[in-house]
Formats: sequence, C-alpha cells, structure tokens
Amino acid sequence: MSENVLKIDHLTMRFGGVVAVNDLSMEINKGEIVALIGPNGAGKTTAFNMVTGVYTPTEGRITLAGGDITGKRPDEITKLGVARTFQNIRLFSSMTVFENVLTAHHLRRTSNFLTATFRLNLAEERKMRAETDALLKEVGLYELRDEMATSLPYGKQRLLEIARALATGPKLLLLDEPAAGMNPQETEELGDFIKHIKDRFNLTVFLIEHHMNLVMGISDRIYVIDFGKQIAEGTPAEVQDNPAVIAAYLGVEEEEEGSGEVAQA
Repeated sequence: MSENVLKIDHLTMRFGGVVAVNDLSMEINKGEIVALIGPNGAGKTTAFNMVTGVYTPTEGRITLAGGDITGKRPDEITKLGVARTFQNIRLFSSMTVFENVLTAHHLRRTSNFLTATFRLNLAEERKMRAETDALLKEVGLYELRDEMATSLPYGKQRLLEIARALATGPKLLLLDEPAAGMNPQETEELGDFIKHIKDRFNLTVFLIEHHMNLVMGISDRIYVIDFGKQIAEGTPAEVQDNPAVIAAYLGVEEEEEGSGEVAQA
C-alpha cells in the first residue's frame, strides 16, 4: 500500500465573493511526481499557498503524512518537511550563491542564543557549511558558490532556488512553474534534474507547470483544475485524452501544438 504524503480534503478558498479554489481533493503518495495544471487563474498557486500556510482555507483540511497542517504558519510547515519555489524567483539578492543555501540550512539548526553567544555551536556551523558545499556540488553550482545570486544566468538562478529549498531538508517539494522563462533545452535539462533530485533526496514532488512536454515527461499523475474546480485526474496519457482537459486547457490554441508549451489562457 502506498504511503500518503499529502492529502487535500474538500479544500475551498474564497476571497470575498470570488471562489479561487472550489472543493478540491487530492492525494500525493511518497516518491511520486504529481502535477497540477490548468489555465492561468485556475487556482493552482492558491492551492500551493494553502498547502504552505500562506493562506488558511475557507473550508477543508490538509494533512501531511497523516498530521493536520491546516492553517499552520509557513515556518511551521517548512519545519515539518515542506519546501517550495516560486513562479517569480525569490533569491536573497545581496547574498552569494553559498550564502543563499547556507541561510536555508540554518532553519534546521539546533543552537540557540546562549550557545551562539558562547560559540558552542561551531561544530554545527561547520557541518552546515560542509553540507552547503556538498549540495552545491550535487546541483552543479559549486564553481559559482562565491558569485552573487542575482548575477547568475536565469536557468542557474532557478537551480539555486531549488537548491535552497532542498537545504531545508524537505520530504515534499513544491515547484511553482520552475520552467517559466526557460528555453526548450533548459526545460528538458530541468526535467532530468527534477527526476534526479527526487531520487537522490528521497523526495515527493508536487508541481505546477505550463510546459506540457515537461509535465507529461516526468509526472506520475496529473490533476487538472479550471475555475478552481477539479475537472480531471489521471496518468499523463489519460489526461491528454480527456475531452474536458482538451477543451479547458490543452486545446487552448491549436497553433501551439508540438511547441511543448501550452498557451497560457
């Protein structure tokens, strides 16, 4: 029997009279890559924001490995093993590549004000710095460790944001449009990278993405929402053949067919 990592039960999010997410239910099992797709404005990022504690659902329940996380603060949810990236890259612009990842490592430190004052945390700090270097080597950014984060090429900044998320030690990694702004070659390499880190770090991955070649190439299962409501769920092959999905999303513009990127409605 599959081990459930994330379960979303009848989740609804209202902003005044607007229903951004409407009675959404999902399950993600350990080791899966699950994608959430749909046109712009469908409610995908709102769903992510509820899972990560940015929003408290109007209705419904979210459980992580069986524990209720509904309405918990973002920092509490991160410490429980959930990390995310954002559609718009959010790096610490005044820090180097190394410092960006090291800062994320600090979330897991056990030292406190007293041990820091008397420099009793030196062994832990050395360990975190070594782990930061090891992670940068794993993702191919070690040679750029002393560069300012925002001086990196766009694709490298994406990798750095993912590396920073990995530094928090997640069991569930949420990626919000990681291929946004990437060219086809970068997108293909990103797909290989996501599969690599999933296996290397024993992750479960929850993905929002508009690039259909990427989604179909790496996802075990896909959920589709439109106007905040789930309209389909299944394997990539099942979703591609679903008439409701074709009407709502995959068939938005026929001239985009074969480009690997669905038109953003």
